[in-house]
Amino acid sequence: MPHEATRSSRGRGQLVRVVAALSLAACALLPAGGLASAAMQAHAATTTVAGLVAAVSPAARTSYDQTATQTLDAIVSGNFAGATAHFDPTLREALPPDALAGAWKTYQDTFGRYRSHGDPKDVAAGEFTVVSVPLTMEREAGEFRLSFHEDGSVAGLWLLKTGVPVLPVVRRS
Repeated sequence: MPHEATRSSRGRGQLVRVVAALSLAACALLPAGGLASAAMQAHAATTTVAGLVAAVSPAARTSYDQTATQTLDAIVSGNFAGATAHFDPTLREALPPDALAGAWKTYQDTFGRYRSHGDPKDVAAGEFTVVSVPLTMEREAGEFRLSFHEDGSVAGLWLLKTGVPVLPVVRRS
């Protein structure tokens, strides 16, 4: 089709942002079981696979926990540019501040306004560390989740229903 052949890279970039925002927003509508986290993996260079997940010691708050709560606090306060500060380049391109703002609005439209959050919990998932933070929302409990590379950059972000299992992620070769 001529239209497809002439689509600009800017148009593709807008499409990526829309898909990322819709993916995050759709997470609120997915059932707690199944592959909800796989559907929400915003990082294009990873894939979700079944396997064992090892718990990370909850004894001390990690730097991942601190970044997760700072990112959540930035989202809640409307500082979406600040919330994306630790995103890796792939996630930053897929989920820019305006798309994150739209996803947060859609999430609150579904679950109600944000009220508070609980303590973060970390799990090792393949080569990533995943931090889950329980959310108290106006109508229904939720969960905020980030996956981290070893260097501390954020590889994925999810806005979920409670009870969605963490599945290990592995990098494609």
